[in-house]
Amino acid sequence: MAAIDLSDATNVPYIYTKTSVPTTFQEFLLPPWACRVTVVASKAAWVSMTGAGTPADGGAVGTHKAGIPQDTGAVFVIQDPQQRPIRTGLTYARSIFVASQATTCTVTIVIEAGVS
Repeated sequence: MAAIDLSDATNVPYIYTKTSVPTTFQEFLLPPWACRVTVVASKAAWVSMTGAGTPADGGAVGTHKAGIPQDTGAVFVIQDPQQRPIRTGLTYARSIFVASQATTCTVTIVIEAGVS
């Protein structure tokens, strides 16, 4: 499977929906202006980001993940509105990874800028 490249998105907020997300990770590349990302899945899903045990597009779901209940949004703050890490010296996520917990699901990604 190929990563979904949203890094060139220019509309704010940016909403993207992907159907048939499998039980392996689907990578969504974030634009550099992303401050907050909301992930909503039609079925229970797993979410991970770059960091400990960084997942791979199409890779198996590992230990470092968060669960999202069906039809519930999970919000992730990526960076502050000045487009820098929330704390000096940190590197912010450039991708978010989503996998369905069973069968496939539809995932909606909402990317926002300038929020704190």
